[in-house]
Amino acid sequence: MRAAKPMGLLASAATMISVCVIGGMTPNAQGGKGTPDVVVTSTLDTAGDIVSGTNYRIQGDGLGSYFNGASSVSSILQSPSGDWVLDTTSSKTRTELIDLRAPVPNSGAQQIFAYEDLPVRVIVKCHEAIAGSFPAMKLNQTLSCPTGIALTYAGIQYGLIMSSGPNSDVDYVETNNPQVTCTAVNSTTNQCIGWTIAPIQQAGGNVENIARLRKPVRGGYANLGDFYLTFRFNVTNP
Repeated sequence: MRAAKPMGLLASAATMISVCVIGGMTPNAQGGKGTPDVVVTSTLDTAGDIVSGTNYRIQGDGLGSYFNGASSVSSILQSPSGDWVLDTTSSKTRTELIDLRAPVPNSGAQQIFAYEDLPVRVIVKCHEAIAGSFPAMKLNQTLSCPTGIALTYAGIQYGLIMSSGPNSDVDYVETNNPQVTCTAVNSTTNQCIGWTIAPIQQAGGNVENIARLRKPVRGGYANLGDFYLTFRFNVTNP
């Protein structure tokens, strides 16, 4: 169960605007002509207690799954790429927990906050691993997919980027792509309709990803260091 957040944190989160363009991790235009977005249900698992720090570093707000169009949430496989997008930046009630209490030592990490419930935008870009992205995956297939999380805190835009490797449009070599696994397929079309998104297992045994925190500056992005992130997302169509 999630512990109640201090009222000061809730109040500050409520005043945030969360619209962030994060360079190479920006999405393709939605609603490609003749190819509609695919509506999906997104569930961000919650775990442990926030105060004691046993929670996922990225998790849901405790209000259940995120449904496309409900409370101004966008939960889709984006056209034409097929990439998963969960966007709560237009919602007045739905947020996600972002926890930055696990900086990577000696990475120059600048902890802009401890943890906050914020409106954010997540995109997982499996089209960089396979043509057709999420729907094109086979049952039990796992892909390494670059990911960007956009947020705004205290009026400043930030990105948490997990994107590395030769197929990534942004290559931060120290970061880890989330692992996306197809968990269910349509019995008629054999097209993938269920997915889990989780971190890798590090050499030391911990299941967690390294993400780079950055913010836009003139001519590029400022590197604000690296953070360990834990999470487990589930996506289903419908």
